[in-house]
Amino acid sequence: MGRALIVDDDKSVRFVLRQALKQQGWATQEVDDGSVVEDELEATHFDLLLLDLYMPGMNGFEVLRRIRQPHNGVRPLWRTPADVGIVVLSGAAGRDGLSFAAKLGADICLQKPFDVTELLSAVRGLKR
Repeated sequence: MGRALIVDDDKSVRFVLRQALKQQGWATQEVDDGSVVEDELEATHFDLLLLDLYMPGMNGFEVLRRIRQPHNGVRPLWRTPADVGIVVLSGAAGRDGLSFAAKLGADICLQKPFDVTELLSAVRGLKR
């Protein structure tokens, strides 16, 4: 399938995501802090980013902004392909937070706890 970066400060969520994606043929990498995402994106090409919104360091909203939102008309400096699929998963953001994440460029926004089957179906449907 491709390479996925899982960004979540909850170890159990990372485990569930890793297992589900690996069963579908994804290679996965994990981090627990939004502030290290830039380094990971600089080092490795990812096709999919699964992103929590509330984490220590840099939150998911800022990660999204840096990936998707141009600054003065220029794409962000992070070497992230414009077609990377971004799935936001959050238990604390509520509808307003998930709506804001979508406005920042998330392709899919799911509330935690999420249904793994629904998540995998959504990921398969990503066409960027």
